[in-house]
Amino acid sequence: MLGFFTGWINFYGWMFDLASLVQITANVAVQLYATYHQGTYVPEAWHIYVTYIALLWLSTLFVIFANRLVPYTQTAGMFFVIVGGIITIIVIAAMPKTHASNHFVWASFNENNLTGWQGGVAFLLGVLNGAFTIGTPDAITHIAEELPNPKRDLPRAIGLQISLGFLYAFVFAIALSYAITDISQLQGGINTYPLAGIYQQATQSIPATFGLLFILFLTSICCCVGTVLTNSRTYWALARDNAVPFSPFFGQVNESLSCPVQATIFVCLFATGLGAIPLGSSSAFLALTGSFIVLTTVSYAIPFTANVVTGRKYFPPGPFHLGKLGNVINLIAVLLIAVFDIFFFFRKKHWSIVLINLNT
Repeated sequence: MLGFFTGWINFYGWMFDLASLVQITANVAVQLYATYHQGTYVPEAWHIYVTYIALLWLSTLFVIFANRLVPYTQTAGMFFVIVGGIITIIVIAAMPKTHASNHFVWASFNENNLTGWQGGVAFLLGVLNGAFTIGTPDAITHIAEELPNPKRDLPRAIGLQISLGFLYAFVFAIALSYAITDISQLQGGINTYPLAGIYQQATQSIPATFGLLFILFLTSICCCVGTVLTNSRTYWALARDNAVPFSPFFGQVNESLSCPVQATIFVCLFATGLGAIPLGSSSAFLALTGSFIVLTTVSYAIPFTANVVTGRKYFPPGPFHLGKLGNVINLIAVLLIAVFDIFFFFRKKHWSIVLINLNT
């Protein structure tokens, strides 16, 4: 029973993640065009949605018909993240003619807090953005059955992801903060891409801005392919265990393509519908995509709690088994999940905006 609810909660969380990731990539793609047409281009919500559909279905077709090439896209994505990330950090650190002050970067939180919440609450709510990286270690767990030695390789991969991701994100955040000269660039809506404005502030060059965005676009495309793969495998696993309607149909695997085609197409259709939400209400879409964090962490909290209650006696030990320390870590994780998930829902000002937009 717990497995049933855990699986479905995790699946819905990942669907919201797929929609938001493709939305971000579509924004980057449109911004690539807008970079060279700043005087004439007027962004519209449907521009993003058309790009969203193209990227989503291209990623889906790639997963279906080029399944054996998917590992190479993830290798390419890692290359773009590491090498492209280093290039980006060097460019935005070296090219600005003027940098933000130390006070702006390290001590101006309260004066630039436009959320309507007090500093401490605003900080905790802001963790939602950083918590989006929960998808990084979670994604690889959904293809555990396709790894040669998951008990050993999965923990190593997760550790590598987290350590490299933290190092890059920390350095990138500092370099990006010093490159900001006009903070109003961060206050756009869902169909804008503030990072493009910051890149242009830093470089004062259209070609350089385009180049930095193109690095991000290539990385995001690889992520889209990987996320479609993750979602399709998750839904297929649920179907295989008879946990979805029409399980025999969605649980099939096309042996010639090495892909659960029906599950993959279902995921794509579902995401196509989610991507249309910003055409009516951008705030509602933001609420749904933010739910990725809540649903995914809850899907972790359920087995963590079960392990604590049962003393981990049903948990098979592996090469990195933590023994009794595992209970302590599980308990701390559940408490942190509960605290932060409550804060993520504690957004009355945000929900009032959602209700207004839905009624207009």
